[in-house]
Amino acid sequence: MVHTDRPDVETPAVGGLDRRTLLGALGAGIGAATVLATPRPARAGAPTSDRAPAPRTLATRPLRSGIVRPGFDAQVVALRSPAGSAPARWRSADRSGAWSRWAPAPGGCTAGAGDAAPATEQLAFVTVPNAPAVDLDLPPGSRAVVLNGTDGPALRPASAEVSERSRLAGLPFLSRAAWGADESLRFDAAGVEKYPPTFWPVQTFTVHHTATGNDDPDPAARMRAIYRYQAIDLGYGDFGYHFLVDEAGRVYEGRRSGGDVLPGFDPAGWMVNGSHVGGYNAGNVGVVLLGTFVAREPTAAARRSLTLLLAALTGWCHVDPLASVTYVNPISGLRRSVPAIAGHQDWGPTECPGGVLSGMLGDLRQEIAAVLADPRRSAFVG
Repeated sequence: MVHTDRPDVETPAVGGLDRRTLLGALGAGIGAATVLATPRPARAGAPTSDRAPAPRTLATRPLRSGIVRPGFDAQVVALRSPAGSAPARWRSADRSGAWSRWAPAPGGCTAGAGDAAPATEQLAFVTVPNAPAVDLDLPPGSRAVVLNGTDGPALRPASAEVSERSRLAGLPFLSRAAWGADESLRFDAAGVEKYPPTFWPVQTFTVHHTATGNDDPDPAARMRAIYRYQAIDLGYGDFGYHFLVDEAGRVYEGRRSGGDVLPGFDPAGWMVNGSHVGGYNAGNVGVVLLGTFVAREPTAAARRSLTLLLAALTGWCHVDPLASVTYVNPISGLRRSVPAIAGHQDWGPTECPGGVLSGMLGDLRQEIAAVLADPRRSAFVG
């Protein structure tokens, strides 16, 4: 674990506010709108309990266009294409062997793990209805991974200590153990962590969407599939995002920071470096809504949780949600003027977080500022 020493960058002060107090207040705020419960036994649409081990995510990588029979039911097809490529096309077979109509893959978004240069590849997810076979028509230079987050062999039960500690801290987050993260994906064959965490002061927050299917019956399975794809197939070594929010308003711990109080941060209040906006990751907290918001609004529960989560984080980090900032990448020196709470589109050409959600960000910033100004939410401000 590396806590980068940069005396020229001020660490956000906590102003004497105990982190547990802050997170307890956040839990009360979100809990008033949605049930962000402690982990429960696994069921459709619910997170995985540490009493019910999560399944290992199954994956196969087709080498070319054509019919893929992965040996398991396809649930997600992850696509990676050069920027500017024509959309991939796909269709799926049901158990009778009948094929669906051809459909274009969604527009997706650019993303990247590095901080040296902006991302140049386009990523997209296709949600497939548990199909025994898929047929892919890929543009030149594209790569695909077929994933299943529910039917693999059970992982070793996660430590109850992890989720219990989160509950005792009052965290309204579902820990990595709760949603079934396979921690072995972060390590190489010799047991060495592929990308040990590094930490930077927070400058900005960026809102994304996953561009996966809406009305998802099993968001925890989708989490596991995206995590596996980003950690292994994209080479990020872990989840690219820091926090995720599903349609029920549940908030999930994303990239592992090793902190035992606030996910995504170290004890000094610096964020773990993520992989969600290529070239602009260090100091940029990534928050993503599960689903696609090109032509559809997030649910009221998801929007409320997003508002309260960002209110707590901006208040803690002393970031004005209504401000514009000149982001400076502390690793590469890349600079860009963006809103303090940005959408992915503010960083470069991409469809993410979808036209509808992008259009809501102005109101979202105002709502966050109102939460921070409310004396009943004084614990949100350090």
